[in-house]
Amino acid sequence: MSQDTAAATPVAGGAADVDPKRWLALVVIAIAQLMVVLDATIVNIAMPGRRRRWRSPTPTGSGSSRRTR
Repeated sequence: MSQDTAAATPVAGGAADVDPKRWLALVVIAIAQLMVVLDATIVNIAMPGRRRRWRSPTPTGSGSSRRTR
């Protein structure tokens, strides 16, 4: 009798304990990450052409677009 009840009880940490909303969260995070990478790729491709068109100097990282002597 104890063997039958032991086999029927679910094991803690099994697949039955997983919340279905975890998959939704994973999908939302994956789509957000895809959007960030796609946006960064588009900016990196477009900026050199924009810089040439506007005749602006290459950025120095100081926040200023003026050239110093």
